[in-house]
Amino acid sequence: MEYFLGKVVKNEKGDEHRIDDLEAKQLNKFLYKNDILDDEDKITKEGRELIEQGKVPLPEALESFRESVTQLLKAVYTGEALMPENDRETIVVRTNKNFKKKEFQELWNKINLKTIYEVQFNSEKLITDSTIKINADLHIADRIYQVKTGELEDGSMADMKEGTLFKEINSENNRIKTNIYTDTVYDIVGEIVNATNLTRKTVVAILKSIKQEKFVLVRKNPEEFIAKCGKLINEVKASMIINNIVYHKTEERHDSKTVFTNDKYSMRQSDPLTKHIYDYLTTDSGVETRFAAALENSTEVTVYAKLPKSFYITTPVANYSPDWAIVFDKEKVREIYFVAETKGSDSDQDLREIERLKIHCAKVHFNEISDKEVTFDRVSSYDKLLEIIELR
Repeated sequence: MEYFLGKVVKNEKGDEHRIDDLEAKQLNKFLYKNDILDDEDKITKEGRELIEQGKVPLPEALESFRESVTQLLKAVYTGEALMPENDRETIVVRTNKNFKKKEFQELWNKINLKTIYEVQFNSEKLITDSTIKINADLHIADRIYQVKTGELEDGSMADMKEGTLFKEINSENNRIKTNIYTDTVYDIVGEIVNATNLTRKTVVAILKSIKQEKFVLVRKNPEEFIAKCGKLINEVKASMIINNIVYHKTEERHDSKTVFTNDKYSMRQSDPLTKHIYDYLTTDSGVETRFAAALENSTEVTVYAKLPKSFYITTPVANYSPDWAIVFDKEKVREIYFVAETKGSDSDQDLREIERLKIHCAKVHFNEISDKEVTFDRVSSYDKLLEIIELR
């Protein structure tokens, strides 16, 4: 929400508008509600596709500023200042000499072990609490269609191709009142089983227990019904098992050749990074962009990596990928190996249950595989990280 607050956007006429507190909150809610943002406050793969297509659902008050808001959203996941597309180029990002440094390889060998988890919880309580949660919090949004009217002005063929001759006069949003009818067959139980890792028996028991008025919402939008039920059940499950999970080391390891691959990214050319294991990096938020800049400038940091999604920890709700692996100068810092998750806040109260469980699982996992040599924690800034590691 803070990212959008106070940002200046323009409409097609060039009129400027500063996003106020209410609009920033509404926009943030729209991004969560439509799965543009995930539980880790990062833009999803589907969200990026909608952003690139300019089809992100927006609050009505910001609809006329769509192009400008879309540019703001693009800047979130590129970590760049707003810029024209033609200022970017495709860059092949390869691991550099920092990846082969002894210090980084020592850290990698400490964190690449895989684990399995063991957890126990009361299935009956899970069914009861999930039923209560779905009855209270399951809402399926009405589908909206927009009708725009306008007129065609005089001009050249080139102007027509660019779409500048069409002048919008009026825009009206309408609610679709009918349910979705489709030939697509949905395995509702199976999809929720996949989303929650629960048995079919447990999922069926939950769906049978919820109110009829909630179950019939599946007719409005089957995919949204499945996704939201899975999410609500996972939130209940997370709150139940957070203090009842144990991790055990296995003999398996993450393969560095699979995790750290060479990929192509569209970004603006900049000076190569000096401490990262790649010459360049892309970030998912302004918090990550500032954190990376601080790592680059810090005299305490020896080498660091922005960890890819292919490096993950298994948890009862979903695979979890931490953000950063950092090696500090052992002459300056007491705890030299650190794995970090960057968030906009340091307060647990600002985390949802699923996110809180993932972070708890990561702490237990890293303690188990490294004999507590590797510290894992969630931080909002590099300054907060320094408070944890203790300078010598």
